[in-house]
Amino acid sequence: MSLRYRSGVTAPAPGADGPGRDGTGASAVLLRVPEAEPVVGAWRQEGDPSAAAGLPAHVTLLAPFLPADQVDEGVVAELEWFFAGVDAFSLRFSAVGCFERDGVVFLEPDGSGLDELSDALARRWPEAPPYRGRHAHPHAHLTVVHTDDGALRARASAAVEPALPLSAVVATAALWTCDTTGAWSERAVFPLGPHE
Repeated sequence: MSLRYRSGVTAPAPGADGPGRDGTGASAVLLRVPEAEPVVGAWRQEGDPSAAAGLPAHVTLLAPFLPADQVDEGVVAELEWFFAGVDAFSLRFSAVGCFERDGVVFLEPDGSGLDELSDALARRWPEAPPYRGRHAHPHAHLTVVHTDDGALRARASAAVEPALPLSAVVATAALWTCDTTGAWSERAVFPLGPHE
């Protein structure tokens, strides 16, 4: 089953104004999903600029976050405190979705928990609205490809769908920063609370 979001419920891959595209000097708060790499890794390398820029399979919680040069020890400590109050959780992707306007094929997470977590981060850092406020209702997702190539999007969607559902346990969040060359690296990892 594929989902399509229209009017008001759209979000680009993190690369638009964040990781992988025009992100030099930016930062982002992400959830790594290594369990997804066998399913999406090759497709991301072919059609997601954030993969080429160094980002693993992930769900973006807040991008762009703060300019990298404004992320000091106090910000890192506050992120650590924020995520310590979030219990580790199971995550399940059971559908492939598409943001047609943005050229994004993604894995759709079950439930609304990731959107709620993203919203909480955005409320704490209102100076860093998700996607610079360009989308009224950003939707947390795991990007498979982000490309204008419609044929590549169709092939990727058809290839990953049979591998679903995909399950993962999220026990950490991470802060990533982009250097002056456009390469992304993990700056800090934040353990979540115990998994119930």
